[in-house]
Amino acid sequence: MNLISTKIFTDPINWKRLTTFFLITGCAIRLFHFFSDRSLWLDEVYLVSGLVHLDFKGLINGPLDYQQKAPVFFLILVKIVISLFGNKEIWLRLVPLISGLATLFLFVLVCRYFLNKPGSLVAIAVVCLSPAFIYHSVEIKQYATELFGSVLSLYLFVRYKDSLSVTRLLIWGFAAGLILWLSYSAVFILAGIAVALSIDSLLKKEWQAFFYRLIPFTIWLASFAVNYLLFTHKHADEDWVVYWFRFYQNFMPMPPQSFSDLKWFAVTFYRMLDYPLGLLWNWNVVLKMSIVPIALILLGSYKFIKSEMLNVLVLFCPLLFTLLASGLELYPLTERFWLFIAPVFLLIIGKGFDVVWTRIQYGFWKWIFFIVVVTGPASQAIASVLQPQNFYMHKKSYQKETLNYIDQHYQEGDAVYVYWNILPQFRLYKELHRYRFKAVEGRDFRSSSVDISSYKKHLVTDIARLRGKKRVWLILSHKFLADIGDRINEPSWYYKKEGNPTNIVVEEFLKLGRLNEKMVTTDVTVFLFTMK
Repeated sequence: MNLISTKIFTDPINWKRLTTFFLITGCAIRLFHFFSDRSLWLDEVYLVSGLVHLDFKGLINGPLDYQQKAPVFFLILVKIVISLFGNKEIWLRLVPLISGLATLFLFVLVCRYFLNKPGSLVAIAVVCLSPAFIYHSVEIKQYATELFGSVLSLYLFVRYKDSLSVTRLLIWGFAAGLILWLSYSAVFILAGIAVALSIDSLLKKEWQAFFYRLIPFTIWLASFAVNYLLFTHKHADEDWVVYWFRFYQNFMPMPPQSFSDLKWFAVTFYRMLDYPLGLLWNWNVVLKMSIVPIALILLGSYKFIKSEMLNVLVLFCPLLFTLLASGLELYPLTERFWLFIAPVFLLIIGKGFDVVWTRIQYGFWKWIFFIVVVTGPASQAIASVLQPQNFYMHKKSYQKETLNYIDQHYQEGDAVYVYWNILPQFRLYKELHRYRFKAVEGRDFRSSSVDISSYKKHLVTDIARLRGKKRVWLILSHKFLADIGDRINEPSWYYKKEGNPTNIVVEEFLKLGRLNEKMVTTDVTVFLFTMK
């Protein structure tokens, strides 16, 4: 058993076979979810709205709809795809898919530099199977390209770090400089690499290397400055965005001034182990196995610090810059915003696994430890295929399915009333699918009302537009209850009402007719009323 295990993890041929297995599996799962063509969820709707109705000039000059922002190259690439193939969900997600697939293969090359074969196999397995890496590869948002930008930046470091050829340094400079137009967060990775190599050259007194490396670093700085001045500053965060992330404590406390502030670090990093790394055993409430990845991060960090100072700087400087940006309220740290820096943690975890690997004497226990580490992402990846309807439920939407249901069962003379809190989704989908019915778009009276009573009076007036219709469809979101730019839980009289605030409009419809049919999904509810 010991010989078998050692050969599988360390023999070049067997290592390539197992790596190929994970790569094929990771690609297959991504393609499965890509072709399942799920409905767009709210965050996607906000971004896609601008992609669909703005031309190239509008996308570049901005602003985008619903206070959205995304790297200019990402917007252009997606717009090219849908201009060629049409405004379909599947084509909207093609650029993230390609980015996600490319990340897998490029990460293998990065791992081969930073890690030994056992540790690299763990890191590769996680990036192939972790549900967050899979999900964002088939989501029409920029997070997959942000991840790709990070891995590509690390790969270019591996390839060009020792070069003093002006030609090769220029290639490195322009190649990495372009990444900044595809990924906002690449600035943290590239800045970290620049600082790391500069410190390394200064400590070793390699003056020629120090000055030669200023060639690519200067190009990166110029590329960032031009991109920021021409494009990025136009999409700078609105005050509301900062307010929203501050409310949910997604910015690092700087400096921490209380126990609650210190607790932020433990809670935030613990959550990061789950999303995006996917390393926790979420089906086991008691034994989530968080101690294993935490121990590997500590061991890996110690090993890097002890023997590989340049690599320590390359991996830790981007993390420090990210934390600093979060402390300055320039970058939130929650869920998807960790994705771009996740490869850094995987490399550290892989290094920790290499340390443990050398300490375990028996091949059987080496196998067991490998299984323990990858069980979290592997089990979730399998579940995402067997039960795709449960895959990342908090981002699951049935907007397309519910609107299609109304369209299929719509009868001549029916009316459709779209409640205000689902208008962004409806307005986009009526452009994508061209439904038979024409809907009455409900108006949002919260700002013009002072309490529930006045809100209901406005609502009754709005519903009066349906007078004379015998059958009326009502569609609303019972999950996403606010609009972009809203203050959280304001107005209080609307959100403090017992039960879901959308019950207000349902109650008014029940006064006017009889409920015939009700369709409830995770985020959308459809009602069919026969009016009195």
